[in-house]
Order: sequence, then structure tokens, then C-alpha cells
Amino acid sequence: MQINFLGSAATEGIPSPFCDCKTCTHARKYQGKNIRKRCSYMINNELLVDIGPDLFISCAMYNIDLLDTKYILVSHSHLDHLCIHNLKLREEHLHKHTHLPPVTLVAGPSTMTLLNQSGAQDESMGVKREPILPYDTVDLPPYTIKSIKATHYPESGDAMNYIIDDGDKKILIASDTSVYKDEAWSYLENQNLDLLIIEATKGTNPSDEVHMGIEGLEYTVHKMKQMGTITANTAVYATHFSHQNCPPHEELTNILQRIGVKCVYDGLSLNI
Repeated sequence: MQINFLGSAATEGIPSPFCDCKTCTHARKYQGKNIRKRCSYMINNELLVDIGPDLFISCAMYNIDLLDTKYILVSHSHLDHLCIHNLKLREEHLHKHTHLPPVTLVAGPSTMTLLNQSGAQDESMGVKREPILPYDTVDLPPYTIKSIKATHYPESGDAMNYIIDDGDKKILIASDTSVYKDEAWSYLENQNLDLLIIEATKGTNPSDEVHMGIEGLEYTVHKMKQMGTITANTAVYATHFSHQNCPPHEELTNILQRIGVKCVYDGLSLNI
């Protein structure tokens, strides 16, 4: 399974154009891995997770196209994970010389509601909807997708993390969540993940009710090891960083290394 990281920042990106904090100032000066776009993930060049506002520039920068995309998973309806205009640009009159295969959109009710309100037409975009709720399972051959309820803003209602299993490798993308509630843990027991992608939005600050800091990440990883969700062979990568809480890339990498976690950067490509 190949995973391309198209972004690694929380909602404001890094640097935020409205901020002169240490992390944003450092990113403007030194660029490179300090520049972070909003999170999105491409799996095997056919399964896209989240379609936020930086998707198109990320594809251009990392030589990735969306021509063969079969499936799109949306974690929740916040703007940094869902930009409906990205779907509208699939309309045929905007790419007259290129045929696109239909794409299956897997998302919760809040995303589907925003799609309805946008006036977008599924047929013109080549979109087939596949509604999903927390703890549902959806088959998208060759993938089996299992949703886990994220501990995120209650008003969004249906924020989800996804376990993606292609029959050989299994990964969990655990972004936009604080430490899981009790009900979620039973669905994670003995999953034996090959890769855990987990957020650290709050950085060196404490976790709160909607996002994890590094201490919350460390607690979650420890508990997952105890439960058999991950093993010593599981690769663990942190992502979804906020400029307000997370230091520049090199410093953040060193902090995460001390707890056995690797630091995602934009453009990273993994084969597991």
C-alpha cells in the first residue's frame, strides 16, 4: 500500500498568513518541510482521504493527478477537510478532453447535507454517494473501510476516523480527534495495524476535548499497544499540526522521536 501525504497541518496551515508566532515566522524564513498545507492523503493513487482547500496545489507540487481516483473518504464537514468546489471541478465541461471514471464518495450526514446545499449535481460530477456513520463498514474493492467515531466537535456530529484494509495491509488515519471515548476502544482491539497515522494538533500543549497533544498521542499509542491494536512492527506517524502549538519541523521531529513516533511532512510518500 502506498500513502502520499498531501498536507500535514491543521485548519490554518503553516505558516498562517495572519500570524507571526515562532513557528510561522520560522516557516516563512526557512521554507522546506516547515511549510504545511491542510491534511489530505492519497492511497494507491485511487483512494483519496479528505478534499480540503489545498488539495489542488498539493497535487501540482507532488506530481499527483486525480485521474484514476475511484473513492473519496471525507472524515467530517469542516472546511479544512471538505472543499466541495473540488468535486464541482470534476464536471465534464471543465475537462472536455479527459474522461474521468465515476467516483464513490463516502461521508457522513453533515457532509452530504453541505453537498445538497451547494447545489452540486451528483451526475454532472460523476459522483456516487455512499453514506456512512460511525462504526459502519463499507466495501470499496479491494478495500474494506471501517469508521471509528472521532472525539471531535460535537456540533459536527459525525466526525470519523477510518481503518483502511486492502486485504494485505491495514492502516488507521486518526486525525481530528482527541483521545477516543470508551465506546471506540472496543472497535480497535486486536486490529493489528501496519500503520497508524495519528494527530498531534495541540503539540506540546495538553490535549483538549477535540484534539490531541503529544501527551495524548503517547497515551493513545501506549493503550493501543496494550490492546493489540498496534504492535512493535507498526509504523506510527504524527500529523495535523497547528502553528499555535507545534514547533518548527526539525524541533518537532526530535520531540516525537523520543517517544518512537515519526513526524509527517508534506510530500512524504510511504510504502508499507
